[in-house]
Amino acid sequence: LENLYKEAKFDGKHEEVKEIEERITNLVDEISTYIGHKDPLFKNKVIPTGSYFENLKAEGPDEFDFMICLDDLSKPGVCIIKDIPLQPVLDPGYVHVQIDSEEVRQRWRRYILRRGGNLDPEALLNRFRDLIQEAVRNRKRRLNLIEKAVMKKKRHLRGYIDDYIVVELRKIPVTVKLTWKGNKYSNYEICLDLPLCIKGPNLWPAASDVRERLRDGSHPGYQVFQKAVGAGFHLVASTIGEAGKHRPCWRLSFSVAEGIVLKHICRDPSLIHKTTLKVLKVLRKKHEGGLCLYEDPDDPDVSYRIQWVFHSYVLKTMFLHEWCEFPDDLLWGSDQLGERVQGILKRIRSSLKNKDIRSFWVPEYKLFNFRARKRTQTNTCLHNLTSLIQNFTI
Repeated sequence: LENLYKEAKFDGKHEEVKEIEERITNLVDEISTYIGHKDPLFKNKVIPTGSYFENLKAEGPDEFDFMICLDDLSKPGVCIIKDIPLQPVLDPGYVHVQIDSEEVRQRWRRYILRRGGNLDPEALLNRFRDLIQEAVRNRKRRLNLIEKAVMKKKRHLRGYIDDYIVVELRKIPVTVKLTWKGNKYSNYEICLDLPLCIKGPNLWPAASDVRERLRDGSHPGYQVFQKAVGAGFHLVASTIGEAGKHRPCWRLSFSVAEGIVLKHICRDPSLIHKTTLKVLKVLRKKHEGGLCLYEDPDDPDVSYRIQWVFHSYVLKTMFLHEWCEFPDDLLWGSDQLGERVQGILKRIRSSLKNKDIRSFWVPEYKLFNFRARKRTQTNTCLHNLTSLIQNFTI
């Protein structure tokens, strides 16, 4: 465990790490401003999320997450959520979105599907990607020579972003891949995930039972979960649905609420909450090859090898369940690390065995919907996960 934590740990306060964070944040702000000026419909708010900004990043500053939230569609009373009809398996985590305001609907009519009147997430994502590519090209024209000149004049400079930047649209986020040219982090590859989203039109999804689960005011998490619920949720544009296949829709996201809770839980550096998650992330990286699911390969649109059961988001989900069941700080001392890691791994195994991996926030929202997908082989993954758990036998 000690060796795993050493692998996971990196100095987040190191001068070059802070320089990377500042440069990345400035780049994203620059992209955000550019696309809002270029296309006023895409005026937005940047929301830093994910492990780096939760102070839970393991190993190095190689991935940053920023939600790009569209201002116009996030105003109260503008959008409404609609269930997806004819789903083979009902899943409240995936929905359609419609614009309820006639005035706003006219502005966005090019992004509204004629059939059904839903807001088209795929068209929005394609436009979003194109705008980001324009922003990157514009930046390169302006800063290429300037940054090189700065590097020559300021030898003490801790690093810079290389000119070569790749922008891609994946199934959900637009990714920006770049290389950091520094001293400690030399030729260091960094990926930015930029999901396009809108603020949830109502305060909190009716399908969520978090408030009921934590209605006891004596639970240590009562206040922070009330605060998290008050922060609301988001709808993220996606090109895939609950079956993992191409079907443009909107996915419920609780990243902001989750960040509030995780920062609260991990606030005491003398306890092992943060250490537990970082150790699990290193384990994931070391064993991800043996912890894959295998879907029957007769459908060419579906990946055969699926690295989801041990996804970092699943780790966070099971961590939240573990903490809610065992919130007492006495159970999170340094001598409890093995037990906590094992407990979370067991939760993952139980969910996998029952083919029922659910969201912490909305129980009927499946993080991996086995019933909606083609037949999926889990035996190898279960066997390897059991072997891993045995390594942490108390």
